[in-house]
Amino acid sequence: MPVDLPTLCRSLKPESTILFFGAGSSIPSGGPTGPELAAGLLAEFNISPDPSLTLSDAATIIEKRLQQRRPLIEAVRRKIRPLQPTGGLLALPRFDWASIFTTNYDMLIEQAYARLDKPINVYSTNFDFTEGGHKSGVALYKVHGTIEKDFCDGHNSRIVITGSDYDLTSQYRELLYNRLRDQLATQSVIIIGYSLSDPDLRPLIEEAAHLKLRAGAPGKISLFIFTRNDNQALIYEDRGFEVCFGGLDEFAAALLNASPSNQLVLSVTSDPLDSAPRIHPATIDVAAVSASQGADLNKMFNGRPASYADVARGWTFPRTVSDRLETQLAGDDKRIAYIIGAAGVGKTTAVRQTLSRLQKRDIRCFEHKRDFALPSDDWIVVDRELRKRKEIGVLFVDDAHEHLREINRLAESLCANATPALKLILTSSRPHWNPRLKSPVIFSHGIDYRLSSLDNAEIQSLLDLLDQQKAIAALVEQQFLGFSRQERRRRLADRCQADMFVCLKHIFGFQAIDAIILQEYADLSDDYQEIYRHIAAMESAGVRVHRQLVIRTIGVEAGNVGRVLDDLDDIIDEYTVSEREGIYGWSIRHPEIARLIAKYKFSDPDEFYALLDRIVSKLNPSYAIEIKSLEDVCSNTGLGRILDKSRQNVLLRKMISLAPNLRVPRHRLITNLISLEHYDIAETEIRLFERELRADGPVQRYKVQLKLGIAEKTPGIMASDRAAFALEAAALAEEGINRFSEDKNMYRAYLESSLAYFRYSGRSDLFDMAMKKTLEAQARILDPDLQRIISVNELAAVRLMAGR
Repeated sequence: MPVDLPTLCRSLKPESTILFFGAGSSIPSGGPTGPELAAGLLAEFNISPDPSLTLSDAATIIEKRLQQRRPLIEAVRRKIRPLQPTGGLLALPRFDWASIFTTNYDMLIEQAYARLDKPINVYSTNFDFTEGGHKSGVALYKVHGTIEKDFCDGHNSRIVITGSDYDLTSQYRELLYNRLRDQLATQSVIIIGYSLSDPDLRPLIEEAAHLKLRAGAPGKISLFIFTRNDNQALIYEDRGFEVCFGGLDEFAAALLNASPSNQLVLSVTSDPLDSAPRIHPATIDVAAVSASQGADLNKMFNGRPASYADVARGWTFPRTVSDRLETQLAGDDKRIAYIIGAAGVGKTTAVRQTLSRLQKRDIRCFEHKRDFALPSDDWIVVDRELRKRKEIGVLFVDDAHEHLREINRLAESLCANATPALKLILTSSRPHWNPRLKSPVIFSHGIDYRLSSLDNAEIQSLLDLLDQQKAIAALVEQQFLGFSRQERRRRLADRCQADMFVCLKHIFGFQAIDAIILQEYADLSDDYQEIYRHIAAMESAGVRVHRQLVIRTIGVEAGNVGRVLDDLDDIIDEYTVSEREGIYGWSIRHPEIARLIAKYKFSDPDEFYALLDRIVSKLNPSYAIEIKSLEDVCSNTGLGRILDKSRQNVLLRKMISLAPNLRVPRHRLITNLISLEHYDIAETEIRLFERELRADGPVQRYKVQLKLGIAEKTPGIMASDRAAFALEAAALAEEGINRFSEDKNMYRAYLESSLAYFRYSGRSDLFDMAMKKTLEAQARILDPDLQRIISVNELAAVRLMAGR
């Protein structure tokens, strides 16, 4: 029996509900139905009316007869562009929907959000899936494209209206339907203004309904139908759908009546983050979590960084760097601190110790959640708010290399003010930190801290912790406790030359770290071993593992997720990434353990390649977290484990097909092609990159490398020819430093190409000029890595001169 509107809206939770709009949802705002639009287009182009033709059929006929696309698209725009949202559509932005899907081309939903100044992220093509983490605002997925963008205008997007359009955008639509399938496992869906006649959507929804019945997943599928048809309702209800009849305006009114708390209430708050409310989902307020978070010694013992609650309980020993950080950030000294060290040395715990102390000194302390994009514009607003209040705040960004573009922008804004307000703590590892481009203000207004082994004071503090904390002492091996304090100190001093995490594991058991973890693995059942090794291998390869990806790639059934997590407690942890999108991250308790399991349990190169191939094939770039995975898999711990670059390239091409707007896979493909000496193919990829995406520094450097590769590897040409190619490379590098003057790697390319010209021609004047410009840049950029580049090339030039 159909439910009435009040019943539907009373049980509805917008934050866990997906809206799917069909053509009928635009009709109250004056939008044409599909048959009306088809008839209007045929009449405009003087083609005899034919009621049997669908909109796609009519558009295909028009395009074929005209032998061009633009007149067809402009005719559609003339009928769609004048539409303005009315009634119920205008109320929808007042609710925090999980996401919105639509098959409509019009801009009605975007306009409704703009009127209330509510953020919305619009996706109409694969090219819209970009890096950057989770954005604030609802996501709008336009399954058939958008009226404002079509490839006939030079856009990468396509309005899906002809038969060939459906064929050419099948991959994009499949990604969206797969995403909808994923979200149906955790969210509810309301289908509005849609008849379920779409050949792709209907089986998907029916499959999802059966999945819910079989797996017991939460949520429901509701059909909101404008025209009452009780017989049709019986058919849908028999398939597991909830049916409700009514108009869009009535739906919005019922929602507003059921949820009066959703109306905006303006108030003055004591929280500076309220000046930029979109920051809240991506930020940990240290004072708030210190008061509410539960301590968990087992998680910390098993390799997790200490939480703020663990620090408050006294379960950590003081790190020397924490004292230095507190002194720096509580005073008027440098405003930026960056801590560099390998995984497992205690960077995160040390910073959390510092923030716990600073917040007790009435300094506002925040930690950025790593799975979200860093919203630099919003933090600039918070900085202004803190300055207005005459308060100091500290923002901690772990794994800062993942957000350097935004950090650079934020740091430059913060340091442009004479009086400090918001300060930064950044952590990273040397292999990730050194190669990337940093703003000079990070060096001029920052202090560099290096973290590795424990010093004598930290060893004494660790021994004190073991003596004073019974909960921790209970976990220590008795044979270690049997030694005198002096002997324990001597043994720790010897062991602490190793990785901090390995050191602590040795305290609690004297077996080798590999043996400890592998014995734990061996004790699991076969099914759990498979899950453990796959999650570990995925995480170590750079994949941001989350529940839906596990269901897709490993085959864990949705109904068994809770049991798996319970049974693998202290091995795999689930945490909330985005409740709105139903994304819950999975991670092994420590990155070093994930790397260790991946090393031993995916030691076969072919098996590891097959895993990456399966992962890439299953990734869906409509998820921000999976876009990040596509980039991170290109790292040395992911693709870098596959020694055959030709096999790497197969995976890279799959990534590019999935998300053509991503730069990192394209960069990696071009680099591989150059190293394989496939110069013609590399040149083609560079041209495609520059045509489809905005040119960037790396691609400019690849053009230099390509010319240098031709100069060095082409057989049978004269030295003067090689010098000519090197001269072309140097000209490209000089063009690059004029366009990307802060890119230290561009200066490396300039020095290397001018050095090659010196080698082939015997003339050093070009190298001298390149060195002069690089030295001037070093005085401005301040990056120590550029000084190393200068030294290496100076030495190479000296050797070249000596050899002549």
